[in-house]
Amino acid sequence: MTTPLTLRPLGKTGLSVTPLGLAAMSVRAGGPKNKLAPEDVERAFHEHGINAFLVHFMMKELCAGVRRLIEAGHRDKLVLVSEVGLPFAGSVRRGLEKNLRVLGTDRLDVWLLGWVQARWYARKGVWTAMRKLKDDGMVRAIGYSSHNRGLAAALARELSPDVIMIRYNAAHRGAERDIFEPLGEEGPAVIAYTATRWGALLKSLPARGFAQGMTAPECYRFVLGHPSVDMVWCAARTPDELLEDVRGVAAGPLDPARREEICRFGDAVHATARGSQKWGFR
Repeated sequence: MTTPLTLRPLGKTGLSVTPLGLAAMSVRAGGPKNKLAPEDVERAFHEHGINAFLVHFMMKELCAGVRRLIEAGHRDKLVLVSEVGLPFAGSVRRGLEKNLRVLGTDRLDVWLLGWVQARWYARKGVWTAMRKLKDDGMVRAIGYSSHNRGLAAALARELSPDVIMIRYNAAHRGAERDIFEPLGEEGPAVIAYTATRWGALLKSLPARGFAQGMTAPECYRFVLGHPSVDMVWCAARTPDELLEDVRGVAAGPLDPARREEICRFGDAVHATARGSQKWGFR
């Protein structure tokens, strides 16, 4: 057992979330490939206090666990986040309705345009459809996810989203300069993902003087150590991994010396990226 995580505000949305949210797509390198079962998702809520879940109808085990929690009467304690994959006005509502049916609920808390790569993804008709769902009470907050830092910041100034979901980790700190600083305290809530940089930060780099990589809990603590980040996604594959991550986050921010060392390690990971790995650092 461990002490349940404490809730914190998700920006100005009026929602309260645990700093560590549970997703379903594993990002750790090596090790077992199994995923959390529905009962593990239930335990994440009951034992660790995790109340934020990245849900999608394709994530069957996670959605089954969340549906059980809803059926047990816990809907008002959950913060359910999902995103639409096709940037068309009609898809915005259809995608939401499909997720609602799978979960057995009549609303989501955060609905995002997924992986926005160009301005036209969030063109007027699409964003109007997003706002309509919020006005109709089908979602509490709207926003988008994006790998493109400049675009994410520009859209935040133009559209005033409630939430943005962006990539941020020790090897990919450009968000500090391109998003966190220019948007400041008046910006939208920030949810971070790829905290382990798809497992790259968990591996050693002896050629660069790093005999050990980061631990997964350190990855989450690093991300949450920035005051602009409200929550980070975790994709633990086993109950033991989840327990380890929760205990790490509960320990609070990294000490300054370790954070500085991790920044140097992150720079080394960034510098050694090759091929498909290098694509992720654009």
